[in-house]
Amino acid sequence: MHHSITIGPAYIKAEMVDRKTAEETRRFVNAQLAALRESGLHRMLVSVRSSRPVFKVSGWNISALFDEMAGMGNLKIALVADTKDLAMSHQYVELLAKQKGLAIKAFDSEQAGVEWLMRPGDSSRTSR
Repeated sequence: MHHSITIGPAYIKAEMVDRKTAEETRRFVNAQLAALRESGLHRMLVSVRSSRPVFKVSGWNISALFDEMAGMGNLKIALVADTKDLAMSHQYVELLAKQKGLAIKAFDSEQAGVEWLMRPGDSSRTSR
C-alpha cells in the first residue's frame, strides 16, 4: 500500500493506492485524522485507487472514527474511487456517515468531489 497526504490552501487531498487489509485502512485513516488536526482545514478529498473494496468496516473501527470526526467541527469529506466495487464501498461509508450526521459523500470523479467541497454556502453537516 502507498498513501500520500497533501495539504493545500483550501482542502486536504489524501490518496491511497493498492490497499489490501483493514490494518492498511486504519493507518491511512489515522494519517487523514492527523492532517485534519494539524492543518485546521475542514475539507478533504479522499482518492482510493487499485484497492480492495471494504464492506466490513468493523475491522477499522468506523464508529470511533466518526465520533472523533464529529468532534472536529464541520468536516466535509469527498470520497472518490477508481472502480465500481470501490465506489459501492464508498457509498456504504457515506450511508453510515449520514446516520451520524457527518458530511461524507461518494463521487465518481475528483472534479465532482472538489466542486462539492468548494461549493459556497453549502453546509458541511448533513441534516439529521
